[in-house]
Amino acid sequence: MRNIHEREQVAAFMRRLYRQGLTTTSGGNISLRCQDGTVAITASKLDKGELDANGVGLVTMSGENLTPELHLSIETGMHLAIYQKHPEATSIVHAHPSTAGAFTASRMPIDTKLTAETYAILGSCIPVVPYALMGSSQLAQLAAETLAEFPCVLLENHGVVTVGKTLLEAFDRLELVEAAAKMTLTTRQLGDFHNLTAVQLEELDFFVGRK
Repeated sequence: MRNIHEREQVAAFMRRLYRQGLTTTSGGNISLRCQDGTVAITASKLDKGELDANGVGLVTMSGENLTPELHLSIETGMHLAIYQKHPEATSIVHAHPSTAGAFTASRMPIDTKLTAETYAILGSCIPVVPYALMGSSQLAQLAAETLAEFPCVLLENHGVVTVGKTLLEAFDRLELVEAAAKMTLTTRQLGDFHNLTAVQLEELDFFVGRK
């Protein structure tokens, strides 16, 4: 099987995504840029909790499906557009975690300044990509343009997309988005919370090399 190692990796992270409750059986998609320039991406119409390498397709950067026996993810165009705009990214995770998903349908932003880890890894904000029909070229271009500047985005009334230099990095960012969403919701319910100070944020920026 061509690019078997990459396809196994993608399948393993999709099963992990499902086990962590970060997506549904039918929802979400993961891709990995392969050494030969193709992209390994999860196929649609398969059980994401049981996915193996046989359920991960291969597509060229121009969109040619090299695994015609599989129905590639409806968001394949979005993944390819992101890779084209984001040349250093090798991995993309798109999922529908429930708490972060609620924020995609809310005017309240997810607060990334509540903990040092969240701010260090996700940055000062998680931008929201305006709504566009899932699977559409419009959504693909909007997401790609925003992810050229940020490691993660919310898709309005849809879900979350993260990029990374490895699958683990993209997965970690997805988990952190959901954790930050839960913490934002909890702190607002508690009503008495405090963010990291400007001095602390500047210190973190220097620590991670943003300044």
